[in-house]
Amino acid sequence: MNMASAPPLESDAFLGQPPPTYEESTRNPVWPQYGHFPGCPPPTQGKTTEHVYPVQGYAPAYSTQPPNPVNNANAIVSIQTIYMQPAVAFGTTPVHVHCNVCAKTILTRLQYSSGTLTWLTCVGLAFCGCIYGCCLTPFCLNPLKDVRHVCPSCNSILGTYRRI
Repeated sequence: MNMASAPPLESDAFLGQPPPTYEESTRNPVWPQYGHFPGCPPPTQGKTTEHVYPVQGYAPAYSTQPPNPVNNANAIVSIQTIYMQPAVAFGTTPVHVHCNVCAKTILTRLQYSSGTLTWLTCVGLAFCGCIYGCCLTPFCLNPLKDVRHVCPSCNSILGTYRRI
């Protein structure tokens, strides 16, 4: 298995001129044709200065004094609680929901009422010949009626499930 590697150096001697020393490179500017760049501090010729840039003063971010109670006496602080619940799918069974009227978490109570499916079934039975009271049977069957979900605490209607 051959692994690629760098070719060996032919000689340890420099080809051409050796690189400048640190003192030589800092003493002579690298690009003398460009001169001094605006916005940069002027180059120092062998001098070292402690602070080339201005030093900012220290200022505390927060006051160490307590707030004045006279100014805060009229401040009114109110906290609002918002209840967010996922979309509830009302169906034919009771559902655990949060009632917005009485602010309780409850299990809904079901109330059945005659809806479109009840009336269509009654008319369909009447056309089939069940005209002597048998066509009124759908009004007695809860599986054919619409369902209202009611709060057991405050009796407010929370949702409705319609068969059709």
